[in-house]
Amino acid sequence: MEVKEKLINSKRIFTGKVINLDLEQVLLPNGQTAHREIVHHHGAVAVLALMDKRLLLVEQWREPMQKTTLEIPAGKIEPHQNNLQTEALRELNEETGYQCNDLKKISGFYSSPGFTDEYLTLFLATQLNKVEHKRPLDEDEFLNVHLLTWGEVQAQIEAGNICDAKTLMAILFWQNLRMKGQYDG
Repeated sequence: MEVKEKLINSKRIFTGKVINLDLEQVLLPNGQTAHREIVHHHGAVAVLALMDKRLLLVEQWREPMQKTTLEIPAGKIEPHQNNLQTEALRELNEETGYQCNDLKKISGFYSSPGFTDEYLTLFLATQLNKVEHKRPLDEDEFLNVHLLTWGEVQAQIEAGNICDAKTLMAILFWQNLRMKGQYDG
């Protein structure tokens, strides 16, 4: 059975600093029409940063969930920026005050393809050290930095403090590395 939908029309109903929102009318495979609310996002980078057998996380308030979370360092890609490694290093510096000597792309994924085209590129950062010149946080950004062991990370997942997809995805990559004996951090 054909599952592809065909776009009939699209109307931009919101243009923002971080996202744009379109209302689309689509033709379904059965000939019926439906509406789709699509959030467009420029994309983001995220960093699985490991140091001394610990995971580097940032604690921050998340207004949509009305709670504080622990997440891996991440941020939106600046418009017209094509070097994702540079963006990842910028976010690592800005959010944590760390830099790394070894940064590797490990994956990419859509955050929630049911309503947004946001694509995150995940990097692995090892050999971390403090930066000499820390970039300032965004003016509306307030963070605390934490280094947690594997056991502490598992406890924070169980407590519901680590609950976002990108961080959980990164922890699965860390678990895989640990299982392979490639990085027991």
